[in-house]
Amino acid sequence: MLRIEEASITFGDKTLFSGLNLHLHSGELACIQGESGKGKTSLLNAIMGFVPLSNGRIIVDGIELDRYTIDAIRRHIAWIPQELALPSETVREMVRLPFELKTNRSTVFSERRLFDYFESLGLLNELYTKRVNEISGGQRQRIMIAVAGLLGKKIIVVDEPTSALDEGSAERVLDFFLNRAAEGTTILSVSHDRKFAAGCHRLIELS
Repeated sequence: MLRIEEASITFGDKTLFSGLNLHLHSGELACIQGESGKGKTSLLNAIMGFVPLSNGRIIVDGIELDRYTIDAIRRHIAWIPQELALPSETVREMVRLPFELKTNRSTVFSERRLFDYFESLGLLNELYTKRVNEISGGQRQRIMIAVAGLLGKKIIVVDEPTSALDEGSAERVLDFFLNRAAEGTTILSVSHDRKFAAGCHRLIELS
């Protein structure tokens, strides 16, 4: 489902990583770890087409990433960055915004499924009617993880999904991703949370 071949990223005279090979199948949950500055987030950005590889290639569901295929590839991926700033005043607007994007307009939004996901992630339904500035960073994080599940993409790419969470909430997020993986979704995460990483199917060290 996701192949990275002989990939490297260089900024100026600094090489973050080189010769990286990674092959993820459908239904795998993988976690990337490594010291700060090793290019973990840059790799996720490269998969999304936001950062170019210096060498190597990225292939998503048989499609090689380039400037001509980037839109097709993004249609396969739900992207959850660590710092999420959506132009929404209310949680209801924040949740629905991804479904208004051109690549997602054919996906049906379901409040019932959203609230099912809320429950599994330890969120109260009443958050749906709150203003964004009334909820915590950890709640916002889990809400967008729920939305990523709703989008039904083949791949979820997520940066530090448990960074703002307590241990119990982090365990719920891990269980949520494992359940999505059991349904066939491929999930690639970056996380410094060793307990979360230990619960994933695969651990990739960037060094």
